[in-house]
Amino acid sequence: MISKAILSVLVLAILGSLHCDSLPDTPTQSYAYVDLSHFRVEPTVVNFDVEMDGFKDTTLQFTLFAQLHNSELLEHLGYIIREPRTGVILQQEQMETPVSDPLPVEIQGIFTWKTSTTSFEQLLVELYAMDRYGYGIQHQATLSIEGIASSPPQIIWVNNPGSVEIPTGSATLNIPFQAKVTDPDGQETLDRVFIAFQNEDGSILTPNPNILTDTGTGLDEVAGDSVYTITFSVNSSNSPQNRTVLYYARDKAGLFSDTLKSGFNIINP
Repeated sequence: MISKAILSVLVLAILGSLHCDSLPDTPTQSYAYVDLSHFRVEPTVVNFDVEMDGFKDTTLQFTLFAQLHNSELLEHLGYIIREPRTGVILQQEQMETPVSDPLPVEIQGIFTWKTSTTSFEQLLVELYAMDRYGYGIQHQATLSIEGIASSPPQIIWVNNPGSVEIPTGSATLNIPFQAKVTDPDGQETLDRVFIAFQNEDGSILTPNPNILTDTGTGLDEVAGDSVYTITFSVNSSNSPQNRTVLYYARDKAGLFSDTLKSGFNIINP
């Protein structure tokens, strides 16, 4: 496998060789372009199983399929693997140039990916083809790796005011409820962070818990800092009540954290 440093040089070399003065003198609509169709990657989703796979490092194999059109014009054929959120190149390889054929050519390539059975990853795969003039085309596919969660998530701390006075008039108080949550298997294995309110008689206020988020919006100060937040409002329509706040989390394997409790009372001014 080519190292990342060599791959970076290879990409720059390919792009650097494609100059505008290499374009046809009089390009017209009849100019033929190298083209790709019927692109797919198999498998698109990998699911590990604790009984069949266990907990270990492993290497996955993926196969790329496509049809290449106007193969006689082809100069560069290859694939790029990116991190979907940032676009950072994780791996890149050139593929063998097929024999020219006036008919569409079936192409196939194989790449491997080192991971572990506890990993949760998404990969963006780009297959590209370019001709000697720099004209090209690319297709994309997203791959998902669903690992095994070996440990449940953990709630480190929770935070909400112990009591809030009911505001008068038209005033509204927006109150953040927060939980610091981590997962020993990696934050990407965390699925949801929940909050529920328990009445004094032990009943739950609503049958479905609310979900805290870590998006950096609203009263959640920083996205991706593992502090999950939800905001509730209190206004003059509220009545005095004493409740217990229940915080808990679930990972993608369905394992739940312990429930942390906190008091929250709405009182008269």
